[in-house]
Amino acid sequence: MFETWSRAAGAVLLSLAAGVAFASLMQHSETTIPVPAAGEATPLKGLSYKSSRFEASITSLTVKVTSAEGADPARVEWNFTASNTDGQIHRVEMQVRLMDESGKQIGWATGKYPVRAGARGETFLIPMKVKADVWRAAKKARIFADWIS
Repeated sequence: MFETWSRAAGAVLLSLAAGVAFASLMQHSETTIPVPAAGEATPLKGLSYKSSRFEASITSLTVKVTSAEGADPARVEWNFTASNTDGQIHRVEMQVRLMDESGKQIGWATGKYPVRAGARGETFLIPMKVKADVWRAAKKARIFADWIS
């Protein structure tokens, strides 16, 4: 009897520990797009945190290359536009992963940002610095939005 109780208690404690470990991640969303041409606004879909009461989302992206043509390293700004219909702030951790033609990850950048309560068209950027040959080889961008509150 004690052994059964002990196993049950262990299972409960393990599930509680797992719940605490993942409690901070509210919603994971991602999309993969071709690397946008510099200066062109690209609509994004699927990067949102929804409930029956609100939606916080990353709605578009504009890429800006800030380094000189052919400079090494290449410096790139990933400018995101966000909205939030909720009455409270939502924090999002963004990741941009560059992929080559074969789908292999060749570069990345990350950043954490608050999306204000009631935001419409709020912008934030993720700076990226990669070798020039990596930037030239990049064909797709896999973008993650991990909503943490």
